Amino acid sequence: MDSHFRTTVEDLDTASDNLDNITITLGCGHTFTVETLDSICELEGVYQRDFISRQWIGPSFSQPSFVKTPSCPTCHHLIDARRYGRVTKRSNLDLLERNIATRLAKQLLSAHRAWLEVDHSSIEQAVIAQSLHRPDFTTKPRFLTAHETLRNKLLLNDAESIVPSDVFCKSLLRYSGLPKADANQWKNSTKPLLEIYEQVSKILGTRNAHNSAYQASLSILFESELKSATESSDPPEYPEAYALKMARLKVGTTPACADARFVVEGIWITLDIRFALGVLAERVYSRLSSQPERNQAQIDAWGHFTTFIYDTCSRDAGIAFNIASSTQAYKQKLLTSLRIVRSVWRNTRFLVTSKQLRGEALGVEERINLMREVEERLDLQKKNIESIREAYVRQGVLTHDTIERDFGAPAQEYLNHWEILVSALRQPGGFYQAVSEKEAQGAVESFTECSAWSSSAAINASLTVFIAHRSHWQICPNGHIFTIGACGSAVSNGRCYECKATTSDVSHQMAGIMRKEIALENIMTEWRIID
Repeated sequence: MDSHFRTTVEDLDTASDNLDNITITLGCGHTFTVETLDSICELEGVYQRDFISRQWIGPSFSQPSFVKTPSCPTCHHLIDARRYGRVTKRSNLDLLERNIATRLAKQLLSAHRAWLEVDHSSIEQAVIAQSLHRPDFTTKPRFLTAHETLRNKLLLNDAESIVPSDVFCKSLLRYSGLPKADANQWKNSTKPLLEIYEQVSKILGTRNAHNSAYQASLSILFESELKSATESSDPPEYPEAYALKMARLKVGTTPACADARFVVEGIWITLDIRFALGVLAERVYSRLSSQPERNQAQIDAWGHFTTFIYDTCSRDAGIAFNIASSTQAYKQKLLTSLRIVRSVWRNTRFLVTSKQLRGEALGVEERINLMREVEERLDLQKKNIESIREAYVRQGVLTHDTIERDFGAPAQEYLNHWEILVSALRQPGGFYQAVSEKEAQGAVESFTECSAWSSSAAINASLTVFIAHRSHWQICPNGHIFTIGACGSAVSNGRCYECKATTSDVSHQMAGIMRKEIALENIMTEWRIID
């Protein structure tokens, strides 16, 4: 008796070949019609069916994300009929995958908590305290080339795996080219961060059972199809592409993506760690650059290492973006896009910082080239951010508020900082951020004395103002602002305090390339200090 549809043997038409007249006896001893078991096993989820003839015609690629294990409706014994082998195997793989996903979630949660509990201030203090000048450190050109080759090889590797933690720990000397003492102290000081990085790397290296089975099946079928295609009397034009297409068709299923969410989130943790490492490396670079005694080889090594850290962030953020795209994880894709913007911004900011701290003024041509490079990166990011916004609005997969809150507003903050950087580079001296009007007024006021004072020109017009300084404000050839006391005219050979450029001579003559600082001049005119 079919207990599902309450039919008995007498109700069956033994002469008919319809599925509702054919029976299957399960291992548990209960008998059901094929149509009943097909429904119980949800066969339409894994096979395609002809709408008219109701015949099964092939495997389905649009399968549900999780297949339930089919069981007998009477005694709940697992269904073991060979007709449903595809369903039972898939359900077993899904159970294993779900177990792995659960374990990944717990492990990543533990790693994330450890990351939040890190005492960043103590690590920074330790790193800065051990940033010592190494006067004896030198490096040969061939070693610099070897380090750069290793770094580029890693960055250009298109494997879907993140940069291993060993690069920043055990293999640090090979990739960074830092002095050995610096490398050892770096590893000791940043050990809490590197341990979390290594923990997450191991978690991400875990492969789920479904993907392992899929890749094994696909590989075997691909080799078989490729051999058949090349030995055929009428081989296809592109045998590899044809073989891969047929192999995927015959596998009859898609790669698992249930654990992709955790892979992306794990990559995010490693990115956050590397952003922190990049900031620490920048601190060391700045400290070494500001010391009276400088070893340029040591400073350059730290500069290359810092840039490399941010380059790895860009690379692995791209991997996370591809994973999120392939699994249609729209929210993760959006958040990963923001991390890509952050990586490029950090790299660009350090590029400018390294030029600023190198100890000598930039030439005009070099400053222009740097400004153009920063502007090009800014323009590219503007286009990318706008295209991402438009794509999400067009697809309608996320609300406008979500897009702006999680991506638009934070991305705009980076663009604003970028604009400030470009504005500073456009100034003749470069690197100096424009001061506010209040700060400019304060600068002028510091060079004046009066019996009463107000920022209002109307009030000051009625006051008796005793001026101790009546000079004009000037800008040196490299953009640094200065002024001369007393009568305001030069009486000696003058040089800029910032860059040592010539500003005047003994004949009361300013250098011909001097310019007035218009903003400060206007304030003095407004306050009736000068006419």
